[in-house]
Amino acid sequence: MQSRRSIAERTIARARERGMPIDDDVEYMTLVELWIEGEIDIQDMRQRYNELLAHRSADRKARRGNSSFGQSFKPVPVSHNAADASIDLPPIDEVKTAGVLDDAADRPSRAQEADV
Repeated sequence: MQSRRSIAERTIARARERGMPIDDDVEYMTLVELWIEGEIDIQDMRQRYNELLAHRSADRKARRGNSSFGQSFKPVPVSHNAADASIDLPPIDEVKTAGVLDDAADRPSRAQEADV
């Protein structure tokens, strides 16, 4: 059983290093403990985990279908005419933005930087 525990610990550490911690999932860790103790084999663990994921997915779909957002959302017609999409923007304050675009134009492009 110690061999299985060390395998599980290494797997959990690798997942955490990759930014995908799995040890905060109580139901998954319960399956891991059952496997470590030899109560289930790896195939049974995989099958139960897949069932757990399917159950969670079905729950999320059901909640989305029952959400007030989903029921109250009404599509809005959008014109594909560019003239209809125009909006009034305030004028640009050239004093406050002086040099902003000039700086960008003076810098070498990323392709030019890569050549250097």
